[in-house]
This record gives sequence, C-alpha cells and structure tokens, in this order.
Amino acid sequence: MQLAKGINAGQGLGIEIIATLQLVLCVLATTDRRRNDVTGSAPLAIGLSVALGHLLAIDYTGCGINPARSFGSALIANKFENHWIFWVGPIIGGAGAALIYDFILAPRSSDLTDRVKVWTSGQVEEYDLEGDDMNSRVEMKPK
Repeated sequence: MQLAKGINAGQGLGIEIIATLQLVLCVLATTDRRRNDVTGSAPLAIGLSVALGHLLAIDYTGCGINPARSFGSALIANKFENHWIFWVGPIIGGAGAALIYDFILAPRSSDLTDRVKVWTSGQVEEYDLEGDDMNSRVEMKPK
C-alpha cells in the first residue's frame, strides 16, 4: 500500500488513525453486552463502518485499517515505503477507540476517581455480569 500523491506521512497517519478509530468504536458499541439499547444487526453496522472508512480513506492511503491486509499488499508489490503508517495508525486508532469507549462513552464505573485509578494501577474492582439470558439487562456490580 502506498500514500497518494500529495499526502505526506503525517496526513496518512492521521487518516489511518481516524479510519481505524471509527471502525473499532463501532465494533465496541455494537457488541457491548452491557448495552440494552442496541437494536438491529451488529454485522450490518460493522460492515457499514468498514464501507465508510474505505469511502473516506481509500483515495488517500488505500485504507489499510488492518496491518495484516496492508502487509500482504506491500509484500506482493514489494513496496514498503511508509509502511510503518499502516501499522502505527491502526494501533493508535484502536487503542484510542478503546480508551474513548471505556472511559468516556461507556465507562464501567461512574465514579471519576475509579476511572482515574485504572490509568495508574489497573483494574480497581472485579465485576459480576448478572443476567441469565442474553435478552435481560446486564448489570455491572462489584463482587
């Protein structure tokens, strides 16, 4: 995979970060068992997210959003110029999406001090998932 003409490495990295971030946020939001407000088809939502990422990024970076896919293309074409972008971008985008989802959009704890403690010392408390069937609401309660 290569960057389009006129796109520098920083711009390419930003595009890959944003494309991966929106995809991972979609996956996290549609597959979170704690949410009872998700209706419709999760695979359809994820597929549309992939399509959106490709529509917006393919002209600029080829829309890697998956290091394995980018590596295969680069290996076959034997072109590894700026290949680091297609590894670093998805890693940063995926990690950023996980942090945004877990700490801002759907935190496991409503207490800000508990959320900050996770940053410094890891998981604060273990949680039990209560609910016998998949249709019931999942409550997160400390053990």
